[in-house]
Amino acid sequence: MQRRRFIISATALITAVLWPVTQALAHTPYAQWDLFRKRNLQILTSHSDLPGDTIGDEWVDFLRKKLPLSRAMVSRARDVLRVASLLKTDQSKLAVLSYQHAEAMMTSAAPFEDYKDMPLQVMFDNGTHVLVARKDLPLHHGFLIAVTLLEQAGPMHLTVPLKGKFGMQVHPGARAAALGEKIEMPPAETV
Repeated sequence: MQRRRFIISATALITAVLWPVTQALAHTPYAQWDLFRKRNLQILTSHSDLPGDTIGDEWVDFLRKKLPLSRAMVSRARDVLRVASLLKTDQSKLAVLSYQHAEAMMTSAAPFEDYKDMPLQVMFDNGTHVLVARKDLPLHHGFLIAVTLLEQAGPMHLTVPLKGKFGMQVHPGARAAALGEKIEMPPAETV
């Protein structure tokens, strides 16, 4: 009888000690990833589109110089399908897409058949590639990005396509910046 009580007590003690350890190991780092995405302006590019990757690097370098608090960075996906997946699931807000990929993504043409109704808006066009944003990119974020990149519009050949492109609307923040309008900015702690 005492042996049974000892085994039950020992099991309860071991479980009580090891339970927090097993719970700590069982959790994913999603909370840290979510915080990282909120603190850093990420622009997706794809290893399968090297010109787009180079363009993304140029735009991010300029954003880092002019908006250092944005912590702008390029995040490279292995291919454009992964870019579509990250945009669709709201794991990223911005991406550089070639005309071909942007049009195929918006029309759900091959290889994007599984990505219908992409919530994208166009921000910039450089003649071969577009910077797209999710529709839920805050107005003031789009405005700040647009105002900053439009400073270098000449050397980068950037324009804001005011009529949209490939079935995408223009992001309202980019449109406001292109038209020289002013928008109300939120308090600094929420930017």
